[in-house]
Amino acid sequence: MANRMTPPAEGQEKDVLLVLDKQQGKVSAVKGIDKDGNLQTVPPTQGGEFMQVDKNSDVFSNFISNFFRKFQDTSGLELFSVKTSQAEQDAKAIEDNHRNPTPEGGKRAEMLRVPKPDFHEFKQGYRFDPAKIDWENLKKVGITADTLKNTKDFDRVMRGYKSRNTYTVSGTVGGFYLKPTDVKLSFYQAKDGTVVPKLHGVQQDEKLLQRPFHEHGFTKQEQGNLQGTGNLGGIARIKDPKSGGQIPVFVSRDRYTHELEYMRADKWKCPDTICGVKVSPEQKAAFEAGQAVKMENLQFRDGTKRSAYLQVSAVERGLEFLPRAAVQFLQQGQQVAGIKDGKGVEFNGHVQPGAQGKSPDKVKPKDVTPAAESRTQVAVNSEGKTNEATKRGKEPLKQGQDKPTTKQKEKQDKSLKADKPKKSRGMKM
Repeated sequence: MANRMTPPAEGQEKDVLLVLDKQQGKVSAVKGIDKDGNLQTVPPTQGGEFMQVDKNSDVFSNFISNFFRKFQDTSGLELFSVKTSQAEQDAKAIEDNHRNPTPEGGKRAEMLRVPKPDFHEFKQGYRFDPAKIDWENLKKVGITADTLKNTKDFDRVMRGYKSRNTYTVSGTVGGFYLKPTDVKLSFYQAKDGTVVPKLHGVQQDEKLLQRPFHEHGFTKQEQGNLQGTGNLGGIARIKDPKSGGQIPVFVSRDRYTHELEYMRADKWKCPDTICGVKVSPEQKAAFEAGQAVKMENLQFRDGTKRSAYLQVSAVERGLEFLPRAAVQFLQQGQQVAGIKDGKGVEFNGHVQPGAQGKSPDKVKPKDVTPAAESRTQVAVNSEGKTNEATKRGKEPLKQGQDKPTTKQKEKQDKSLKADKPKKSRGMKM
């Protein structure tokens, strides 16, 4: 709604928007925008009906953004923001400088000019149009486009990925107060076409991997892989949320937020070369099966050649270079859990090199090297070996057990006493 200009109170003077039509060489004051979105203007004379704005308010920012979006070709129009009391004087100065440019006039006009907002150019490969994002609303929790650009996450999130970095957010959103917390950021497109931000906080649920994921139950081995490498290490079949049918997917766990994500395995295509090295048919098959692959002599940008482990990541939506902790996990051997020893007690271990690549249901106890905490258990239960602590035991050791429990020891002591022969006192004469 347009407001008639009135003398401002001390310290409360607002601004008026002036628009220069370069073709006509005429400066007008902005009165508002009609119901059809057309700009309404009036002569910038004292006492006119001008739209007065607070230059630092969201209303001003939104008006400017909407103006430049509405009038995409603004080469013939220029906006200026001036104090209400100086509107008529500044309008004449801007008009005069346009007709007869001078260094002083140009400098003054530049100080008053409203710069075109940075709409963050829609680049090829972007999934989202930056111009359709409500940056002002996102700014309320502490994230701006510049923040994302400074951390080199802007292009990444515009292409549909989750941010690599975390951001501390806080503020009031939708009437709710968001306490300071670290999150990752991504965007998604709502049904009405708007681009909506999504904040990914840290999942504290310790039993997340023990519950079905889209009706797929993780085996103990898969749980270990997700915790150790961040990736399932195979292909899972889950229920498609859209069709309800079964689809093959890669599953990964975000190493920071612990969120589980999936990506269609039948839609992903392995590249022919990686860092200048041709991918062999065997390596392609391993990648497509969700396995980690060590590649040699990769050519990096710094000119060096190095080896690295790569694996398909649903979080990264493609191949990723595995971090050091994940590589160390792999170098320990393929981890398995739930293998049973000779007494039927489960133990944990690592698949021996000659048996790696077998499906979990085909891995036998002889294919597995027991983990440190299971070595004594397997030695006693499967191989019949004993040490000083276990030599009298008759019961199998439980998972991870390396010596008898107090209760078992008491039973052993009683059994030992019962088996001990009594001394003969001889014949009484």
